[in-house]
Amino acid sequence: MAGIFVFLASFVNASQLCEQILKEDFRETSNIKLVHHDGGIVFHPNKTLIDKIRFGSAAAEINLNPGDAITAVDGKALPLDQEEAYKNLTFILETPGIKKILLDIQRPDGSTDTLLLKKDSYFGHPIVETDIILNDIEITHQSSKTRLDLDVHLKWDNDKIIHRLEKILNNPNQELINCQFRKSPELDNILKKIWYPWFDTTLVGASVENIKYENLLITNDDTKPFHFTLVQQVDYIGKNKSDFQKFPFDRMSTHADFIFQDSDLSVSSLYEPDFIIKKGNEILYEWQISDHDIDCCHPKQRGQQGTLETINYSFELDRKYFYYVLKIVIPVVFLVWLSFSVFYIRAIELESKLAVSMGSLLTLVAYNFVFGDDVPKLNYITVLDAWILLSYLFAGLSTMITVYSYWDYQRDKQTGIFNTLDQKLRWLMPISYHLLMAILFWGLTTNWSLAPTPISV
Repeated sequence: MAGIFVFLASFVNASQLCEQILKEDFRETSNIKLVHHDGGIVFHPNKTLIDKIRFGSAAAEINLNPGDAITAVDGKALPLDQEEAYKNLTFILETPGIKKILLDIQRPDGSTDTLLLKKDSYFGHPIVETDIILNDIEITHQSSKTRLDLDVHLKWDNDKIIHRLEKILNNPNQELINCQFRKSPELDNILKKIWYPWFDTTLVGASVENIKYENLLITNDDTKPFHFTLVQQVDYIGKNKSDFQKFPFDRMSTHADFIFQDSDLSVSSLYEPDFIIKKGNEILYEWQISDHDIDCCHPKQRGQQGTLETINYSFELDRKYFYYVLKIVIPVVFLVWLSFSVFYIRAIELESKLAVSMGSLLTLVAYNFVFGDDVPKLNYITVLDAWILLSYLFAGLSTMITVYSYWDYQRDKQTGIFNTLDQKLRWLMPISYHLLMAILFWGLTTNWSLAPTPISV
């Protein structure tokens, strides 16, 4: 009973702390800087290759750039094993304290350099770890737009505000603060008081819509990696880049950029692009995701006013063309073959031959209106358009050749069942038709170039 009472008492006390946070007024400034004690160098996971340089650090004041690799520290070569070398480097650079460190650098072009890093504490922007989770992906507006339904998890530390909260809450014993705010009024209340990472997009034709804050965790538990975790649901409408000239064998790229003001960004090490590709392909029907990447974190601006850093969230997609081949190409080809059957009808049966050829042509025209809504409305010729127009041409030629064949048969007073011209065209017309289809496909997918070129987006 005593244990249950203690547990309930601690729970009630924690709940009271969270309610007090909502009532207190402790507004932060919109532009904050925090004290960091690391060397200001961020590496690729388990590598000695520099991924980014933190704003305001000593590393930002010397000639260090993303892509450089550190090969030695204070004249001592790092272990050949990248993982072991990474551990040594992070231990040296992340340990607090003032220290001068001599770094041997290898540039991407193969050149080498030696730089002196004067490691010290510095004021920098809050370090924000992002985790972008795909919930849904939808291709809309004749494949010109993509709607991404995303959960964006933002995690960051802010020792300054945590200490202020402990003071405000009169928490001398440093009792555990572990507050989760889920209700919309609570989230609106608390987010007006604290600094939190905010983002927008700069892409033309794209927009961030319907940002819904779902959960905010505030904790002073030092065993947890971050003091703050904000979860929000975002609808991102992006503009696609496509090469519809190759439709329905085209590719498309779409990407979202998230630009953050005064945040030192990084991406969760747990992020798995392959999992996102698999999840996205379970949702999509008309498209197949072939590649996905998340690229972080490129500064767009540095200076006295702070930084703008971006995360690019991109997809490459291939259209699933089987539907168009099965429902459009094959029926059209069959109708053209049907028009070629006039070459197997006796020469004197003009009415029967015209009925078949004209019927095939008119059916082809009518069928074109049936599937008209399934193809993009474009002002240039695509592969499918070229094939359809070629089919019109050959179906029309069958009609014209039928009339000419009958006139030629009567003029030469032939006595055979078939005109000799029909016998030649039985093979010549189908071969020419399919040969021209292949040539048009090659020409439109390679821009009529003999040099192999990939389908570009």
